Amino acid sequence: MASYLNRICRALTVSTLGLGGGVALLVMIIIITTSNDPQAFNYAWKGGLTIGLIFGVVSCVVFILLDLFARMFLAKGVYKDVFELEQVREIKMEGTSKEVLAVCRDALLSISYVKAVSDDAEQMITRAVMGTSWRSTGEEMEVEINPIAENRWILKCTSKPKQPDALFDYGKNFENVEGWMSKIRASGKSI
Repeated sequence: MASYLNRICRALTVSTLGLGGGVALLVMIIIITTSNDPQAFNYAWKGGLTIGLIFGVVSCVVFILLDLFARMFLAKGVYKDVFELEQVREIKMEGTSKEVLAVCRDALLSISYVKAVSDDAEQMITRAVMGTSWRSTGEEMEVEINPIAENRWILKCTSKPKQPDALFDYGKNFENVEGWMSKIRASGKSI
């Protein structure tokens, strides 16, 4: 939760400076070019600063609310780590290494916006790369397959944004790992 509040503070700063600054410059240009008053520049920077700050704060609040509503809707009562961008889940499976690797690959392929899936049979890792959606610029998923006994495995699935400085994902990483988990459970091999 603390990291989520940190991301909100960064988003507020970025949107106020970025979006608000752009609106402020636009307002200044409009006032200076349309006014013949000698005090036009004074009015322009005051009006631009005020409108820019208001626009930046309002847009940030809208982005934060959209992110919160998306996360709460997708969580459906499971709020463990819902506010973290990097989502991690673990599950146990039975089967041979080839069967487990194939089930993991199928589960990754079932997730929306998957562009590529690769397997490393030696290291027992399966990776997937998601494409751009309206919620993010893409995610990376990785499934580590570790043995715990003969024909018993523990799978650790991680989904995180491609961009390390992403502020919002509107619950996409949460949806990725939960979708993967439900597909693994549906395979009938989970313990």
